[in-house]
Amino acid sequence: MQDSGLDRAAADAFQIGLAPSDGESLRSHLIREGFSAAQLVAAGVVREGDDGRQRDLFRGRLMIPIRDSEGRLAGFGGRSLDDSEPKYLNSPQGEVFDKSRILYAMDRARDDIRKNGAVIVEGYMDAIAAHQAGFRNVVASMGTALTGPQVDAIRRMTSEVTMALDQDAAGQQATLRSLESSWQIFQSGVARQSRGTTVFQRRDNPEIKVAAMPPGQDPDEVIRRSPTEWSRLVDNARPLLEFVISAMTVGIDPDRPEGKDGVIRTVYPLIAAEQDGPRQDYYLQMLAQKLNVTRDFLISNYSRPTVAQRQRTGQTKQQPEQQTAETSPFAKLEHDPVEEYCLTLLMRYPDLSEYAETLTAEHFWRHENREIFTGYLSCGEEVAEDAPDNAPPGVQEQLEALRRKSLHPMDFIKRRRAMADVITQLEKRSLRRLKTEEQIRFSESPPDLDTEDLQDTVAVNQRMKEAENRSRNRP
Repeated sequence: MQDSGLDRAAADAFQIGLAPSDGESLRSHLIREGFSAAQLVAAGVVREGDDGRQRDLFRGRLMIPIRDSEGRLAGFGGRSLDDSEPKYLNSPQGEVFDKSRILYAMDRARDDIRKNGAVIVEGYMDAIAAHQAGFRNVVASMGTALTGPQVDAIRRMTSEVTMALDQDAAGQQATLRSLESSWQIFQSGVARQSRGTTVFQRRDNPEIKVAAMPPGQDPDEVIRRSPTEWSRLVDNARPLLEFVISAMTVGIDPDRPEGKDGVIRTVYPLIAAEQDGPRQDYYLQMLAQKLNVTRDFLISNYSRPTVAQRQRTGQTKQQPEQQTAETSPFAKLEHDPVEEYCLTLLMRYPDLSEYAETLTAEHFWRHENREIFTGYLSCGEEVAEDAPDNAPPGVQEQLEALRRKSLHPMDFIKRRRAMADVITQLEKRSLRRLKTEEQIRFSESPPDLDTEDLQDTVAVNQRMKEAENRSRNRP
């Protein structure tokens, strides 16, 4: 820990510990505490070899507890003490530990992220070093590429996102592919949630940026050497797509055709996914300049609207009435009791606020409820006081109606159960809608789906899978 520059206060704060190297200590201790061998294997702290022998999974490692956004223990990370491989070892994927849904240190960083934006590093040691130095808006993805659930968690708190990368990895093809994946997922999140941005929560269109560290230095090394330099690098971070375009065009002779087509076919879909028109035009001009071609050449030769783009512009085929996406069963009524019950619970009981993070504005189909929920994400239960003067029609009236709603008296356990039940209802009908949208998507798509269409389909299927998992795991 001293070699890593971590002090005792950081070790205590993050509950860093040690796994003995004998491979038997933890298993023996937990067996004495009454746990079965099968439970230890299922929990991911003991591994059974091919010979049937059970040993501690973590041996001779510095141990870092990994917690979810609420501070609940989800798994462990172990760093080797003798630099043996693997250098870092995480708990196996399971019912409790799902690395794709967790950002390390999010439970400590939430308040600062809301104030100062999010900075994402790759490893938990980088995040610990940042918090030790006072940069408490830093979280770790525990991998280079961001996932959909991670992006959704961040976007509920901020529109300012910066990824910190070491310079050596930043130009590698594997890292570039991860950045491209992060970009696609991030833009997908922008498109999904843009419908939920309201007068309660006005932000600039979100943009993900990249802060490249000096050659040969990880984020934790930069922070330990010079916190001022770290601040400068983060403040001067470049937009991710600008970073990718520059990295992809290194070594390309602008006066020769070789290599240009491959770069364009990789980068153009990323530009097409940009939800902000002026930014999209800026990136088109940047790519054209780097490759010494015209903007019109890029558009005329590489632009093919995806299914998602056709839907946004209304250029979709007419579908039979039975194929239209399913709406709320209360759409023809003047109110939606499920949505209203959910909002009333959230505004009436502050201790239920954590449940709001499992929802998005898309779960609310009546516009006034969507406006109120998005305002709740920004302002908490204070949204119940008053809507802004420029709120859309019906929002102030709906707020007043929700304030007047009566609820049966409920203790802590009963209201949490009620909240879980209503979220399950919202999840299930949202899932039905997603499935219907997927059927429509396939009916509109040509037999030979291109790469962009396939990416759209994969994104929808991922959303369906996430919704199914949330519904299945709801208490």
